[in-house]
Amino acid sequence: MLKKIIVLSIALLLLFGCMSSNMIPSNYFILEYYKHSEKDALRKDEPFNHSVYIADTKIPSTYNRKQIVVRHFGQRITYSDNNFWGVKLSKIFPNLIKKRMDSYHIFKNTQRELFTFIPEYVIDTNVNNIEMYISEKLYQARLNIDFVYRQKDTDKPIVVHSANVEKVFLPQNYDTFVQTINEILLNETDKFAAKIIVKNTTGRDLPDIADRSDLKIKPELIEIIETEEEDSSKGLLLVPAISRTENEPYYKVYDKYGYEFSARMGEAIPLIEGTYTVEYGSGSPDLRMKKEDVEVHPRYKTIIEPDWGCLVVEIIDKNRNFAKVVYDVYDLERGKKYGSEFPAQAELGEQDKIWILNPGYYKITVNSKPFNTYTDFTTVLVEKGSVQKLTIVMNTDEEGKPTTLAGAGILEESLLSSSLDALKFSSAIHMNGNMKSDNELDKDNPELTITMNSQLENFLIYDKDPFYYNMKNFINLGVSKSTDTDFRLASDEFTLKNTGIYYFLKNLGFYGRFDARTHFFIERQYSSDKFYYQKFDENGIALGDSVFSNQVKVKPSFFPIKLKEGIGINFRILNLSRANMNIRAGFGVRQFFNNNVFIVDPDQTNVDEFGIEHRVYNGLSSTHTTGTELSLVSNFQLFYNVTYSSDADFYFPFDRNDDYTFEWENSLKLNLLKYISLDYKLNLKKLDSDSGMDYLIREHSLYLRVTYFLR
Repeated sequence: MLKKIIVLSIALLLLFGCMSSNMIPSNYFILEYYKHSEKDALRKDEPFNHSVYIADTKIPSTYNRKQIVVRHFGQRITYSDNNFWGVKLSKIFPNLIKKRMDSYHIFKNTQRELFTFIPEYVIDTNVNNIEMYISEKLYQARLNIDFVYRQKDTDKPIVVHSANVEKVFLPQNYDTFVQTINEILLNETDKFAAKIIVKNTTGRDLPDIADRSDLKIKPELIEIIETEEEDSSKGLLLVPAISRTENEPYYKVYDKYGYEFSARMGEAIPLIEGTYTVEYGSGSPDLRMKKEDVEVHPRYKTIIEPDWGCLVVEIIDKNRNFAKVVYDVYDLERGKKYGSEFPAQAELGEQDKIWILNPGYYKITVNSKPFNTYTDFTTVLVEKGSVQKLTIVMNTDEEGKPTTLAGAGILEESLLSSSLDALKFSSAIHMNGNMKSDNELDKDNPELTITMNSQLENFLIYDKDPFYYNMKNFINLGVSKSTDTDFRLASDEFTLKNTGIYYFLKNLGFYGRFDARTHFFIERQYSSDKFYYQKFDENGIALGDSVFSNQVKVKPSFFPIKLKEGIGINFRILNLSRANMNIRAGFGVRQFFNNNVFIVDPDQTNVDEFGIEHRVYNGLSSTHTTGTELSLVSNFQLFYNVTYSSDADFYFPFDRNDDYTFEWENSLKLNLLKYISLDYKLNLKKLDSDSGMDYLIREHSLYLRVTYFLR
């Protein structure tokens, strides 16, 4: 029953994971004719005696696709994953134009097909851009389209109308975007129709008409043609947040008329084309920095290059606990005060105060000391484009209250974060090139494979005395190919490790653990030549007849499932910033669920009546044992770019005093570049005597790893 529950739970989790990617529905949009937007001034009593063919719209391949195109400010475009055109743009555009022309009775005859139709004139349209602009606070619909009215058999245009319209609409909503595009198309078609009417009535283009008093043209036509769209083409102005937090102060922007705009640093402001003055920085207005004549251009993000630095001040006591002490920030050269502040208490969800300052030296005083104090102060250098995190350490009295400054300085970021943040979560994706040699299948003939695989690692650590919790989740999937095989599944592993510790003394505590290991896909053993084999269950009963094949299914999906549980005593031998080591001893439980899991017996073959040898695959039985477990877990930062970790796990079952198992995982990591490392892993295993592998199993792995940190 327990096995069924475990399989069902894993299956439900995987099913939910697969379904979650499809929970967002696909949306399909159409363009339609809006009769309410027709203009009576364009309606003719007698149509022109012209037969007109309205050709398919020409659209570049970038935009002539199902997905709606999303343009980000700059040169980057993306295609929406779940918002699609439900119509073919090259067809629907001319269809709407035809319906507009027919509704106004502009031509005697308009057609969209040429099968039995010989036109005198042709209307061509070319869409250059049709896209949604998206930025932090600005959403625009853009349609860039050209209309051409010409005689058939000639490329010389009679009437040309070009439009590049951008309209702002409310927060990202694809329904509103499509409706806005629809409105732009019909409105520009009206202007094109008005130009055709003027041309066919007067014989002249609108720019050539100086005196219209003698021309029989409706004034409304001229108004339609000359009406310009509201200039809503905007650009973005950004003052970046170099601290990469959401708590930097606000900056202000002034246009030439003195109107003020503001946003938090790191957030862009949408502005119309023009020249602006930008004001930013901490302190009173006379201490803030200004940049004048900053130009903003349409569809372009203007980024202010940082000429300032950031300062963060954190105050703790000697036990690395938060200390609530007021501090003041002064310009060391001029003695001007930028302000007073209390440090942020992270445990309460407070965020650090980010000081935006001119590059230079600053004096920080505590306990409200003035600028000219010679006690309770420190100095710090704020550099251009960088963030300085100053840590001030306070003395405390017998009641633990902060008194005077004990020391201050710039601590290493990793040391500071590890000391102040109780909960830490990280997640990373690794891409590996892997060379592996192991003798698990054959003691004397190690197997060498070269694989490419990807790995997902998740770490969760909560470390706040007296509690410590560590969770590690590892998913490894990869394929391999040798000279005589196709691509095959090479690595398939899912592991979950959980350890919780309660320290009742400084370095001594109770621990509890739960580890699980399984895999996702069916595992097979392959051979270059076909062979006969037969399977037997755990009781030695034959399962079917012999089979002649070059592959054998030895493991189904999810099985074997290996579980480890344990409770006991944890002793912390080392707890340094660059080295830690723990030894654990306690009561352990080991559970192995081996449904339909088989292992070849190299020393046993069956010979049938024809003298043909059959390999024997014996089924493994599920086991449940209790015993004593002993673990040694350590991690060392050997050099600034080399780390070594080790996890040795020994298990002594109660019912087998002379039998034991152990697993020893070793990992050596050399960081070559920021996202590239060379990883060497050596795993040693000794299984119990019932496994059929009573020798030392060695697994060597060498990875050239490319890592992308999700968090």
